[in-house]
Amino acid sequence: MMYREEIIPFKGTASFELYQNIESAKAVLDSAKVGYVEELWESSSETIPNPWKVIVVEGIISLFFARNDKLFKIIVWENYAGCLPNGIHTGMSIAEAKKLDSTLSYSDWNEDFESEAGYWLEDDVETGTVMSISVFIREALDEENFDYCKW
Repeated sequence: MMYREEIIPFKGTASFELYQNIESAKAVLDSAKVGYVEELWESSSETIPNPWKVIVVEGIISLFFARNDKLFKIIVWENYAGCLPNGIHTGMSIAEAKKLDSTLSYSDWNEDFESEAGYWLEDDVETGTVMSISVFIREALDEENFDYCKW
């Protein structure tokens, strides 16, 4: 089941591989008869416009595509049952996640917890639990190459 798959930093999941094109991701969802919404996030105010297309399966997964129509980021939400290779999953406490990954550190800029292993955790401040897990392509860490879609 696509919502129980392992989440692998810099790779994706079994159903959604980073760098995959938007049409193949839609085909995966369509063949599984999964409803989704497609959004366009404009970027006209940015120095290098790179609008994103986002496919959202509410409460489960969001898939982000850059202007080259390639998947660069996956966010899994509360209703996603899979976990990272180290066992971190949505719904667990941030304190427990920190025990599983000692490299997790809070970023004031992004307001999330970032791991040297290549993923980010967003927490629910009220409950202290992992609200989402993001994995992405390595180029997302290099703004110039990412913005120009040199990947």
